[in-house]
Amino acid sequence: MIHASDLPSLIVDYTPSIKFVLVKRKYKLAKCKHELYNHFMKKRSSTVCPIVYALDIWGDPWSLVILRDVLIHNKRYYREFLASREHISTNILSARLQSLVEAGLLVKIEGDTNRAQTMYRPTQKALDLFPVVFAIMHWGLKYNPNTDMTIPIMQELTTNEKGLELRLLQNFDDVTS
Repeated sequence: MIHASDLPSLIVDYTPSIKFVLVKRKYKLAKCKHELYNHFMKKRSSTVCPIVYALDIWGDPWSLVILRDVLIHNKRYYREFLASREHISTNILSARLQSLVEAGLLVKIEGDTNRAQTMYRPTQKALDLFPVVFAIMHWGLKYNPNTDMTIPIMQELTTNEKGLELRLLQNFDDVTS
């Protein structure tokens, strides 16, 4: 296990794909290659700051991608999340789904006969993030020159955001407050 006292003797580069570059010393992360990330990224104690609170729940890149997939693309099953073009690894996907369930943003509905039927559905707490997700999307549209504006949802976001939100919310009529 890597401890905080080891940090001065190594350099750690955390990327969205959760790869670690360890310099000066080689560590064998036999149990889990994300042990270092988990050790140093544990949630803070409770905070009075709403920004810190929100970021502790969904502030890592993968949690936002999963929330996007649930809210915008209506993905429900583990295999659907794996098929996202961002290619999230299975262990990160499992961990993020679990943390979103624990945070009360998703509900895990176990399949009757096998795990492949397990479904993840948003809670009202997640649905309340639509304005936030749209704001992030608008910011990305403004500053990302690589945004593909031929994607219908991008066009709808810029021309009829309220209609888009109402249309997407129809996917979640089963969600109760």
